[in-house]
Amino acid sequence: MILDHLDNALMYGGVGQRIAIGLALLNEESVRDAMPGKYEVDGENLFYIVDEYETKPVEEGRLEIHRKYLDIQYIVSGAECIGTAPLAGLIEEAPYDGEKDLAFYQYTPDMSRLHLHKGMFAIFWPNEPHMPGRSINNPEKVKKIVVKVRME
Repeated sequence: MILDHLDNALMYGGVGQRIAIGLALLNEESVRDAMPGKYEVDGENLFYIVDEYETKPVEEGRLEIHRKYLDIQYIVSGAECIGTAPLAGLIEEAPYDGEKDLAFYQYTPDMSRLHLHKGMFAIFWPNEPHMPGRSINNPEKVKKIVVKVRME
């Protein structure tokens, strides 16, 4: 997991070409201003999803993992908490669905809580549990871009 401000994105260019492209996309005003929806960059290898929603209480969430894709989660406006925890010891709630590249695990009060504000991003590797869209203190309207980078 990586947590940082977009101003520092160039530091992560050596992590991989697709990741560097994904981070560079977030610096484009047209990407940040895009309406909610899915946008392809390199077919299924690299795309991004723009979403707007109100955050929800942490205790009502569940952790998710992906196996094929890495997530770059970037906050365009608002702020949210993203929970994260090691996969070992988590209780599976919904088994892995290869078509959706998604499995869910039960909330654990022991998870770490990351606070992301406007201009910040977090990178979650495949099989790294994360719980996005949670409130820091109170529900808040958020605009977020999730860049999906195929890793297999």
